[in-house]
Amino acid sequence: MAKLPDHVGIDFGTHSVKAVELKNISSDFPELVNLGSQITPRGVINSEDKADQTKLSDVLKKLYDSSKIRNKSVVMALPEFSVFTRFLEFPGVKLEELKDAVYFEAKQYIPMPLDEVQLSYITIGFNQAKNAPRVLLVAAPRKIIDIYINVAMNAGLELAAIETESVAMGRAMYRATKKKDLVMLDFGANSTDMSILSEGYLVFSQSIAIGSDSLTQSIVNKFNFEYSRAEEFKRNYGVVENVLEGKIYNVLSPIVESILVEVRRGIEFYKNKTLVAAPMDYILNGDGALLPGLMEYVAKSLGVNVSIATPWNAVKVDNKFKDIITKSGPSYSVAIGLALKDE
Repeated sequence: MAKLPDHVGIDFGTHSVKAVELKNISSDFPELVNLGSQITPRGVINSEDKADQTKLSDVLKKLYDSSKIRNKSVVMALPEFSVFTRFLEFPGVKLEELKDAVYFEAKQYIPMPLDEVQLSYITIGFNQAKNAPRVLLVAAPRKIIDIYINVAMNAGLELAAIETESVAMGRAMYRATKKKDLVMLDFGANSTDMSILSEGYLVFSQSIAIGSDSLTQSIVNKFNFEYSRAEEFKRNYGVVENVLEGKIYNVLSPIVESILVEVRRGIEFYKNKTLVAAPMDYILNGDGALLPGLMEYVAKSLGVNVSIATPWNAVKVDNKFKDIITKSGPSYSVAIGLALKDE
């Protein structure tokens, strides 16, 4: 595959759009050139409405202006909930036959006509026992891809590539941790995405339709708080059991547990499909990863090793960026992964 030009990684979140530009990405320690973040207007993500797309383009222009980013070449991530992924093995299939085999299998798994999706796959090793190439099938609706093509064009940017959030995050986490086997939980506003790295390859991902906004709303419902006050209580007290007589913990923990129920189901599906034990190391990503007590809660509930993502570990960072990175490190994982994409 052709090498990508130097570019900026752009991650569209429900609450914010983040950008990261790196240089020397093929080295062991790429250097941060620039980064930035802007608030996302409500309801514009994945919107087919031209006015919403214009709003998103305007946010990108503002992000570029405020951060003084000059590089117009960008790599963007599609929100995980809008992408179909599937881990597949093809016993006895030769590499030259793989493309046709993947297309045939895709018909069984993609829940919409294939002429309405952009279909691709990544080869992720070989199962020697089964004589089977291993593949991660990825399909995105063309109408969703068109949205981001339009957003980039309207912002005056050159879209070099599009990929999924989980692929980008996996790249960032592998570079940061050097661990080939990981479960990644990305706590977003409207959803929590779970993905699994095995032998350094992304082999499984799913989007769970419960995010950190649900936690805030539960506090609003319970105590009749204004939304901003509920958000403050969530960020300050989280799922720490022994504060405020456990009142916030008692409201939030059932919702966190409902997320972990889906994580367990995903892990069981993965183990049954691959006949491979799931990783025991979990990494928490996204803005929601910083919820007080979350790391300890996940570790206790699932009986696994849990840490907060530190995606900047393998990046040289100038002191002028240190404050931003200290406050919001885990939320930049996807943007860093996009910036590290080299082909």
